[in-house]
Amino acid sequence: MENPKLDATDEVLPESTPPAESEPTDVEPGRRLELLAPAGDLAALQAALAAGTDAVYFGLNVLNARRRARNFDQTEFAAAVQTTHEHGAKAYLTLNIDLTERELAQAARLLKLAQEANVDAVLVRDPALLALKPEFPTLDFHFSTQTCIANSADVAAAARLGATRVVLARELSLQEIRDASAVDGIETEVFVQGALCFSVSGRCMLSSWVGGRSGNRGTCTSTCRVPWSVDGAPAGTPLSMKDLSLANRLAELRAAGVAALKIEGRMKTAEWVAQAVGLYRRALAGEDVEQLAAQLDALGAYTGRQLTCGYLDGEYGELTGAAGRERRGASADRHAESDADADADANDQANAEGGANADDESEAGQPPRSDRTSYELDIDVLPQGIVCRCRYMGETTEWTMPKTVVHRPHKAVAIGNLLDFLSAQQVQGCELVRGATNEPGFLMVPRKVNELSTQIAKALQHRQKVHARLQQTEVPEAVQAIFESVARHPSNRNPLGQPPDRVRLEADAVESFLATVRPDGVIVEGLTAERVKAMRSLCRRASLIAALPPVFFEADMAGIRELLRACQRAGVTVEVNSWGGWLLAKQSGVRMEGGPFLPVLNSLAARVLGHAGLQSVTLSIEADRRQLEAITDRCPLPCSLVVYGRPPLMITRVALPDDFDGQWMVDRRETRVVPRREQGLWVLRPVEPFDLRDERNDRIHVRHLVVDLVGAADPVGEWLENRRRDHFRFNYDRTLA
Repeated sequence: MENPKLDATDEVLPESTPPAESEPTDVEPGRRLELLAPAGDLAALQAALAAGTDAVYFGLNVLNARRRARNFDQTEFAAAVQTTHEHGAKAYLTLNIDLTERELAQAARLLKLAQEANVDAVLVRDPALLALKPEFPTLDFHFSTQTCIANSADVAAAARLGATRVVLARELSLQEIRDASAVDGIETEVFVQGALCFSVSGRCMLSSWVGGRSGNRGTCTSTCRVPWSVDGAPAGTPLSMKDLSLANRLAELRAAGVAALKIEGRMKTAEWVAQAVGLYRRALAGEDVEQLAAQLDALGAYTGRQLTCGYLDGEYGELTGAAGRERRGASADRHAESDADADADANDQANAEGGANADDESEAGQPPRSDRTSYELDIDVLPQGIVCRCRYMGETTEWTMPKTVVHRPHKAVAIGNLLDFLSAQQVQGCELVRGATNEPGFLMVPRKVNELSTQIAKALQHRQKVHARLQQTEVPEAVQAIFESVARHPSNRNPLGQPPDRVRLEADAVESFLATVRPDGVIVEGLTAERVKAMRSLCRRASLIAALPPVFFEADMAGIRELLRACQRAGVTVEVNSWGGWLLAKQSGVRMEGGPFLPVLNSLAARVLGHAGLQSVTLSIEADRRQLEAITDRCPLPCSLVVYGRPPLMITRVALPDDFDGQWMVDRRETRVVPRREQGLWVLRPVEPFDLRDERNDRIHVRHLVVDLVGAADPVGEWLENRRRDHFRFNYDRTLA
């Protein structure tokens, strides 16, 4: 196919210059592939380097998509980069999460640290970082798999935005990888070993929906790994994916034009990393993969899941199976899916309001005062022990204490009483604002109580030291000027609590809905080119916005281009929900708005999208109250807030059984979702919607308030229904982690 390109005169980001186009990718069999290994801690880093990796990727202990990994603090970071370079390898820093308004300055400090340490590249997701890139000229930017790079248009868009490499979606077939890798001026990287997600990366909100822990913020709790029932009957673990393994397909990936092979596993042990790197090093050297079979089996046995290369072959059935082996002690995978239930229990307890004071003001990039003087604590009694989670300044420290036999109950302390005691005390100058446990009557001996108190103090002290060191890193003046130049758009004047003015509908539901209700704007999903003209007539005076899908693949692009041409002829605005959709829409000359899958969690991201040609943006559906207040105080573009709906919690290419379609799926925590086919993919939406329509907040001002009725059995009835104050409000009343 002909690779899409922008006109040379198109300017996306005034502060940035697109990279010059390079010669077509070399696909000769002898071309060296970069082997890229995970480093969740120093031991894993050393193991990867000793095993012969070409590059490592790792995160600091803030702002990365594996925040449950040990990661590196600031003092370890520079030494880790130096050690990596001394071994002739490259060092890539992960900064691949959605950033809140208060995290922008912190992100800038991390970029400065990365540049000073001579990091080779930074993996990014949030558009805000694109505005900062010109101030850090020695850093390459790689688009993370969290940006959902699923087709050649996505790749071309990333190149246009200044990226030098993209990490492709794991769901691509070999031919789709070949098409994506044919785009000039940018490299492609693919995962070859490790865990797979049921949802397309960057398109999952299930963990966030269940308990406010977002995979798009690095705190996913693997809620997909738990057992589910379907229509009331036990169905096992139909969302728990097998592990990926492409060790026997490396020659095909080389021929497809791939530049780098990535091993997943920042939550895995150093021993596993060493084995994985060693195996792929030998496979790349030409050793017969059959001779490596035993070692390959050992990699899979580590998690207890079968291995698959189904996506590469364009096969989407039989990709799910057992949730993984049982945890077997400290050497076990720190992210083993047998922990998923434990995380889910913690999420159940976390549904209460986060306790941070939304009225506190703070400098952009710094946690508000309440975040610096308060912490949260979960103590859960589980089969593997007493699991403790201390949340402080946006990060969670987790540890497990063994259970002990209580011989003198009169001297023991119940966990519920311990939490009450801690709530009345200060630890490291911090107050406990939320304490929760699944076993308030469980007794702990005094020695374990003292041990727990000491561990809490250590966790708080460590975070305070990390924060203090980061604060000592000055934000460059040019970056600070960028932050200060952002101001609220005057059209964002409708407070939360006003009547909604826009509706989101499936194409087949529009006619019957508009026969009764006349909103100011109608966002339509599933619209085709043939129906644009008729749909425009149906809407009459209401604005019609055609929504592009949040995920599309190479074979879908012809239909999307036809839709865009039809919208351009009819003067219909297009909502873009991916970077590839943005590029195709920009090429077609249509008016563009940003949808919920180009989510805005900070004002600088909105500014970048505005420079890219979008006339308005949609605030992150996952945002909590405090974050919404902070964004809308400074959002420089007209913005929309979804106040009601059943958002897609998972979007997947996995072929579920046909009889799952439209049936309730329920897990043991009573999380209820409905799988449906939408635009060629399976989408899981919640049974019950979230509802903010009756919430009054004069500190949240937007241009549009949107009711999302996709998936509603009775859209008109839900628009008109009497609202109840006890409706679920998603993350509004809790703290988005």
